[in-house]
Amino acid sequence: MRREEGAIGYRHQRLTDVFGEELRGIFLHEVQDPRLAEVTVSAVELSVDYRNVRVHVAVRSKSTKREVEASLERSTAFIRRRLGEAIDMKRIPDIRFVVDSLV
Repeated sequence: MRREEGAIGYRHQRLTDVFGEELRGIFLHEVQDPRLAEVTVSAVELSVDYRNVRVHVAVRSKSTKREVEASLERSTAFIRRRLGEAIDMKRIPDIRFVVDSLV
């Protein structure tokens, strides 16, 4: 039986939601970089094979987009490690941050 285009399974949607919740908590409580203090996770896209996750973020600070992207890149290993501690998966996906807009 073949899945329709765009249809995702229950497990995939649940994992996407869990990643979103955990990422929001990490940015809210654990990330210490002042340039990331105003980062808001706006969307999370988990690949079908669970190997990659694209995290769309919106920033409400005066930092430039380039500064925020550099800070996110430096924080990726820390964030990935925290996700590994919080989510019981064999392999935590690679994270790619996309800065949607600076408000």
